[in-house]
Amino acid sequence: MPAQAHPRPSPTARPGQALVLLAVVLLALLAFSALAVDVGYAYAEKRLLQNAVDAAALAGARALYDGQSVSQATAAAQAAFQRNLGANHDPGEGLTVTQLDVQIDQSSRLVRVTAAADIERFFLGALYSGDWSTRAQAAAQVGRQPTDYAFLALEQNNPNAVNLIGNVNIRIVGGSAMSNGGMRCVGNGTFQADGTVDAALSFSQTGNCRFLAGQGVRSGLSPVEDPLADMPEPPRPTVPGAPGGSTASCSTAGNTMTCPPGHYPNNVSYSGNGSLVFPGGTYQFDGAVSYSGNGSVSLGPGFYYFRRGFSVGGNATVTLAPGTYVFDGNAFSLGGNVRLVLQGQPTSCSGSGQEFRLFFQNSSFVVQGNFGLQNVLPCDVLVYLRNSDFALTGNTDSVIPPGLYYFDGGRFRLQGNQTITGQDVLFYFGPGSSFDVVGNTRYVLSGVTDPTKLPYPGMKPGLVVFQARGNTGTLRMVGNSGARVNGILYLPNGTLELSGNASGTWARGQLIVYRFSTNGNTDIRVERVEHVAVTRPTVWLVE
Repeated sequence: MPAQAHPRPSPTARPGQALVLLAVVLLALLAFSALAVDVGYAYAEKRLLQNAVDAAALAGARALYDGQSVSQATAAAQAAFQRNLGANHDPGEGLTVTQLDVQIDQSSRLVRVTAAADIERFFLGALYSGDWSTRAQAAAQVGRQPTDYAFLALEQNNPNAVNLIGNVNIRIVGGSAMSNGGMRCVGNGTFQADGTVDAALSFSQTGNCRFLAGQGVRSGLSPVEDPLADMPEPPRPTVPGAPGGSTASCSTAGNTMTCPPGHYPNNVSYSGNGSLVFPGGTYQFDGAVSYSGNGSVSLGPGFYYFRRGFSVGGNATVTLAPGTYVFDGNAFSLGGNVRLVLQGQPTSCSGSGQEFRLFFQNSSFVVQGNFGLQNVLPCDVLVYLRNSDFALTGNTDSVIPPGLYYFDGGRFRLQGNQTITGQDVLFYFGPGSSFDVVGNTRYVLSGVTDPTKLPYPGMKPGLVVFQARGNTGTLRMVGNSGARVNGILYLPNGTLELSGNASGTWARGQLIVYRFSTNGNTDIRVERVEHVAVTRPTVWLVE
């Protein structure tokens, strides 16, 4: 029988083999730990380098914003870089800057900063001798950023540019408020905004008065430019002269007096319940024209020149056809329950001028009754008042015609117990002109928002009150409950003063004034509706 095979014996383990394996593993772990330390440190240093170039780009952009030259802006960026980097490193440690490049594009107002640096190594040098560096870049822009300002006071360097006295509660809804000067509040109440309440100077609070804001009350901000500075003012109209003409006289048939076109050297007067008719054409009245009764007065299309005024009383209806009406030296007076109707024609605003042109020179336009409108657009009506007043008095609510009301040294007077409504209106107050509210008169005035129906070229849609740039007077508005301005109220050199018992939603739009003050019990809301973009100068990182 063959011999039986015996199994091969197992090799005997050699002493120290496990220690070698353990050493290899520990060395690998040590290498990874060293790499983790150096990589983590490199990321931290990259972040610090990025902070430095961010600071440099912003500093250069701020220098441009302040009007400095390109070389000065470059120096400012370099200094900010070194200052920021030095604040986070001891000299000679951490980063060794190998490149710092500042590029400035003056045309686009852009500052771009690029930097590179070698990073200090701890353990990595034992394993890796190649490049170990980082780079960072940033760009900052000088420009304008949109804001949500519904209230803007333009006056600079005045701590009382916004001066609130009395029992004040003013709320800016859906927007913010800005004063290019300071804000002062004396008395009781609050000035608050859903957004921010901002000022270039400081806030002064006396008594129980406070400035509040949903997104913060901020001072020390850069002033905001007038967003309507480039908007032209309406052209100043020229009052037509007296036309002259052949002498004419009126004739009466039944209850109707008819006056053909011509020159009337004497008074024209009618009393009764019939009709006074001017068929149309060219008229000059050297004497007074008057009507008293419960009938009607109609003026056909044409040119009418009144030297001694035109008065209507009773319960009459006065109908004006498209034309030019000049009142030189005496009033156009509508008393009692007279109704004034402007009877236009269906047109668009693409024509050469207004259909209704009413000129008042050293005169006045006094209405106690109401207006009626037929086919009248805001571009159809011009009311020019040179040293003359437009006065709405009495106790009857009135709807005034749309259009441009140009006050050249005159006053817009609201007096009585009534509500005045003006839709698609623009009130322009030249130097020496004013707006006065007396009694319990309420008003709802709304600007023209349709750009195809503007009363004059270049006007900003939504403009409802425009006080001339040369008019530094105070525009006083009494805001009893129900009073409202819908649109832009613009006083680039004047003061807006709210007095009386102002309450409710007083404005829907934007208030842009030189100075703002209150006196009395003011409890109002200003609801932001943007008609013009308001931006603030600033610098910001774009990369």
